[in-house]
Amino acid sequence: MYIKSFFKLCLVMSLTYVTLGDEFLPQPYSSSSQKVRSEINEFLIGLLPNKEFNTLKNTTQTIQQFEQGEFSSFERRQTLQ
Repeated sequence: MYIKSFFKLCLVMSLTYVTLGDEFLPQPYSSSSQKVRSEINEFLIGLLPNKEFNTLKNTTQTIQQFEQGEFSSFERRQTLQ
């Protein structure tokens, strides 16, 4: 019973340190909290696929295809994915 409470307390304190540590902790700890948060963000962003999104280019190509009559609903579903 005490072990579960201890783990919950550690989890809450860790999340508080990462999310709000730079707001209320003294200087050496606040900068490390901000550094930990940025490293976690970089790690999570690194997990995502590296895909370039150029929505304006895709939109103009789709409009040109539609205006030329070369556009079907099957092609539209493929371009949106």
